[in-house]
Amino acid sequence: MNEITRPPPSGYRVEQAMSVWSAARARLLSEDSALEHDQAALDELLGAESDDVEDVLARLLRAARDAKAMAEASAGLIEDMRARKERYQRRNEAFRSTAFAVMDALGRSKLELPDLTASIRAGQPSVQITNEDEIPDLYVELVRKIDRQTIASVLKSGGEVPGAVLSNSLPTISLRTR
Repeated sequence: MNEITRPPPSGYRVEQAMSVWSAARARLLSEDSALEHDQAALDELLGAESDDVEDVLARLLRAARDAKAMAEASAGLIEDMRARKERYQRRNEAFRSTAFAVMDALGRSKLELPDLTASIRAGQPSVQITNEDEIPDLYVELVRKIDRQTIASVLKSGGEVPGAVLSNSLPTISLRTR
């Protein structure tokens, strides 16, 4: 495919673009503590200030793509760690209940080891709900959550919702990888 040849941007537009980039670069430095102290990483991501505007733009787009990939990878790791945490919690409960059963079968209420002490103690009173519908509202916590999808649907169909209006969102950039 032939790429459409465009005239180069004017000096004013290049200066304006570099000014926007420079401000964003400074903001990144101040907001991202990892980049703030690692000039080499920042230069690798966004390039040096003396780079050509097209190089800067290409680096920004690649940095955005890479940051999105890292965010998605992190989400996967978080899910893996959450599953691992749940496995360890189940294992802890199983070990504790088995240890309780063994101590109870031995008739021991306390066991002292060099690194820990285990003791069986009386249980604490806990609330058992027998019928949720009978609990007075005074003892029920209600959480108010706005249903944005329903509000959007009503507003888009021409209806009115007090306290809400439709607004035009800002333009965004779309990145597709090959």
